[in-house]
Amino acid sequence: MEILLLIFPLLSFLLLQFFNKKIRTEFLYALNIFLYVLSFALSLYIFLKILNLNKDLPLLFYTLIKLDNFSIDWSLRFDLLVSSLIVVVIFIGLLLAIYSINLTKNHTINIKTNSYLSFSIFSVLFLISSNNLIQFFLAWYLIILSSYFMSNILGNKFDNSNIFFQNRISDLCFFLSLYFIYIFSNSINFDIIFQSLKIVENNITFFDRTFSSFDIVIFILLFSYLLRCRQFYISNSRYDLLNINTSSYVLILCGLYLPIGFYFILRFLTSTKLGLDYLNILLMLGSFFTFIFSILLIRTYNLKKLIIYIASAQLGILMILIGLTLYSAAVFHFFTSIISLLILCLSFGIISSKLNNEQDIRKMGNLIIKCPSMFLFILIGFISLLGIPYFSGFYSNQLIFFQFSLINQNSYFLIITYCFIYTFFISYIAFKIVLMVFLGQNNCNIHLYNKIEEGSYYLKFILFVLSIFIIFSGWYLSNLFYGNFGENLWRLVLVGDTKFSINHNFDNNEGFFETRYIICYFGMLLAFLNYFIIPKLGNNLRLQNNKLFKYYLKSFTSYNFK
Repeated sequence: MEILLLIFPLLSFLLLQFFNKKIRTEFLYALNIFLYVLSFALSLYIFLKILNLNKDLPLLFYTLIKLDNFSIDWSLRFDLLVSSLIVVVIFIGLLLAIYSINLTKNHTINIKTNSYLSFSIFSVLFLISSNNLIQFFLAWYLIILSSYFMSNILGNKFDNSNIFFQNRISDLCFFLSLYFIYIFSNSINFDIIFQSLKIVENNITFFDRTFSSFDIVIFILLFSYLLRCRQFYISNSRYDLLNINTSSYVLILCGLYLPIGFYFILRFLTSTKLGLDYLNILLMLGSFFTFIFSILLIRTYNLKKLIIYIASAQLGILMILIGLTLYSAAVFHFFTSIISLLILCLSFGIISSKLNNEQDIRKMGNLIIKCPSMFLFILIGFISLLGIPYFSGFYSNQLIFFQFSLINQNSYFLIITYCFIYTFFISYIAFKIVLMVFLGQNNCNIHLYNKIEEGSYYLKFILFVLSIFIIFSGWYLSNLFYGNFGENLWRLVLVGDTKFSINHNFDNNEGFFETRYIICYFGMLLAFLNYFIIPKLGNNLRLQNNKLFKYYLKSFTSYNFK
C-alpha cells in the first residue's frame, strides 16, 4: 500500500498534464485535491504505523523489485525521518493545490501550476524514500527538472552563463560523491553502505583536522546541493524566484528547498557520528549562513527576498543544531519553522497579488484596515518563528535552549551569545516587516489600495488551518521530542546511537531562555522606534536639518525626505 504515496501525485500530474482538455476544469481540480487528500491520509497512517512498531529501530521497507538470481533488491525505505518528511511535503502539496486553483483567472496557468506541483511532490517523495544510490540519483534530477518546470510557468527566458557553469559543477560533485560512496562500500544499498562506513579507517588530515574519506565525500554531496541552490539567489536566470507565481515560489522554498536540504544533511549522518571535525564544519557553516542572511535581512525590502533569507537562516540554525548533535531539537525546529514559513509565504503572496504583484514593502503600508485577517495570520507566523509562548515555535526553541546543557562547556557561552544575537536580528526584522506592511504610512498605489478586499473564504480557511497547526502542533508533538525518550528515539533513527542518556539538569538553562525573551522584545521595540516613531519625527523641520538625525534615518529606517 505504501507505493500509493508515489502513485497518487504521479497520477495527479498525468491527469492535469494530458487530460486537461478532455475533462472539465472544475472536475479536474476536484480530482486533484481528492488524490492529495488520499495521499495525506495514507502518509499519516504510515507515520503512525512506523511510530508504533515494536522494534529498536522503527523501520519498514516496501519491495519494488527483487531478483535473487541477479542480487537485486530494490525497496522503498520508510523510517521515522522519512515518514515525517512525507507528511510535511504532502501536507504542503495539498494546501498549495487548493491555494493555486484561483491564483489567476487564466485556467491554463493554474492547471500547469497544479500539474508541475504534483510532479515536484512525486519527485521529492521518490528522493526521500530512496534505499539505494540509483533511486537517489534519479530522484535528485527529477527534482531539478520539476523545479525548472515550476520556474518557467510564466515563460521566464532569462539565462546566465555563470549559473549554467555552477550547475554543471554541482552535477559533477553530486555524481562523484555517489560514485565514491559506491567504491568505498561496494554496494548501492543504503543499509550495506551505512554498515560499511563504520569500518572504513582511511583518514585524511587537513590543517590538523582529521577527516575520514566518507566525511569528505558526504561534505561534497552537501556542497553539490548548496551550489545548486545558489541559483535561487541570482536574478536574471531561469530560476529567478522573484519572477515566478506565489504557489511555485512557496513549493520550491518550503516543499523542495528546505526538506531536501534537511534530508541531505541527515541521510548519511550515521557515517559521520564519530567525525567530530565534520560536525564542527557543519557548525561553522551553519553559523556563517545565519550571520550572512541576518545581515542581508537588515537592508532588504523585497518581500520574496526577505522570506527566502529568513528560510535560509533557519536552515543555518538546523545545521548548527546538527553540528552540536542536538538531533531531536533540530527535527522539532524544522517542523515548527516550516509551518511558520508556509503561512508567511501564502499570506504575503495574497497581499502582493492584491497590489499587482508589488514586492517592495516600502510601497505598502496601513494594510491592517484592508486586510485585518492577513495581519493576524502573519503575526501568528512571526510569533511562532520567534518562539513566543505558547505557539509551536516556543516548544522547539525551549527544547533547543534546554539541550544546550549537552554541548561542550568550552563553547557553551559562545553558542548562547550567538543565539542571542540571532534572536535580536530575527525579532527586529519580523517586526519591521509587520510595521511597514500593516501599521506604517500608506505608500500603496491609491487606486489599487481602494480596490483591496479580503481574500476569499477558502484561502482564509487554508491560513486558518495552518494557524491551528502553529498554535497546537508544538504542544501535541512535544512528547515525541522532549526528554530521554525523544532524544534517544531520534539519535537511534538518525545515527543508530543506542548508548545515550540525558543526565543534565535542564532547569539550569531557564535563565538563558528568559533572557532570550528580553532580547526578542528589545528587537521589536527598536523596530517600532525605527519604523514607526522616528519616521514621524522626520517631519519636524528642525530635525530634518540635523545631519546626525538624517544619517540615522538613511542608515536604519526606510524614511525618505520629500
